[in-house]
Amino acid sequence: MESWTPFILLGLGLLALWLYMRSGSLTRRPARSGPARLTAGQWEGRVLNQMRGDRARFERTLAAKRVKHPRASREELLEIIHEEYVRDNR
Repeated sequence: MESWTPFILLGLGLLALWLYMRSGSLTRRPARSGPARLTAGQWEGRVLNQMRGDRARFERTLAAKRVKHPRASREELLEIIHEEYVRDNR
């Protein structure tokens, strides 16, 4: 009987892991929920507000992101800047 103990424990562990993974997938919310995408002007207002109106900092940050993401539109760059700022200042 003792030789079955590791297999029973392994089975219980796998069952617990499976249940944990399954419960996590059910409670996730969609990545993008809410209103339609913002325009470049709206993103610019949000980012400038985050940067407390510092236009020079805004332009430097935008230029740096443009180098990193050369094919991204202005709206996409501003969204990236906004999301990084929110993430970094939680």
